[in-house]
Amino acid sequence: MEELIRELGHFGLSEKEASVYLASLELGPSPVQDISRKGKVNRATTYVMIESLMNRGLMSSFVRGKKRYYAAETPDRLRAVLRMQRKELDQKEQEFETVFPMLAALYNAEGAKPQIRYLEGVEGVKTVRETFMRLEGEILQILSVEPESPSDELETGRDEYLRDFAAKSVPYRALLVMDGEDLSKVPVWKNLEVRAVPRNLFPTMHAEITVRGNTVCLYSHKTAILAIVLTSQEISDGIRALFELAWKGSEGFPSRKS
Repeated sequence: MEELIRELGHFGLSEKEASVYLASLELGPSPVQDISRKGKVNRATTYVMIESLMNRGLMSSFVRGKKRYYAAETPDRLRAVLRMQRKELDQKEQEFETVFPMLAALYNAEGAKPQIRYLEGVEGVKTVRETFMRLEGEILQILSVEPESPSDELETGRDEYLRDFAAKSVPYRALLVMDGEDLSKVPVWKNLEVRAVPRNLFPTMHAEITVRGNTVCLYSHKTAILAIVLTSQEISDGIRALFELAWKGSEGFPSRKS
């Protein structure tokens, strides 16, 4: 029974709501005192829990003779509760998207110091990608193309992320520090230009530097996934200038523009 109570908690029921619902489900139509006794919840609280469950559509009541009985609805009703929760979540997400630009404007407001975030693991990768997807302007990137396969954390959602950029035709320039000159495996989309920089010129390069808008991301993923995201127009402009210097210096290297 305790396990069922915990499971019902995943549907948004409190421990006492779950106890009352399970007691009623097991007893069938019963007066409140029987449900209270079976669920081990005091009578006054049982009334409150029943009212809450009735509001969720999980219990109902009727009068027989001079006594009121309460009955649990079929467990199928829990599916309706899930659908309602899903609908509420969708509505909240839509409302969040409405206010997000205002929140982001406040968060990205320039202050005396740049804003810095440290992000790790799969959620860190996801947050970085979402951040750069929301920003405006060209993406500039210097990254190491490692010979071994990317980690599972980096692979998660990567193809969808790249497809979104391709669909939006986001201007994108990248310097790829790599072995050899084969650019055939690099994704192709409109407004993408890449150059292959020989690894022997930068043997210690095992990271990524990405800049877009007023945001810079420093990414390390050789031993562990760690991202440092800096929000500062001044710093991003400085990194952008360094990229342009590197881009100019790489004009003789193999390149591909699409």
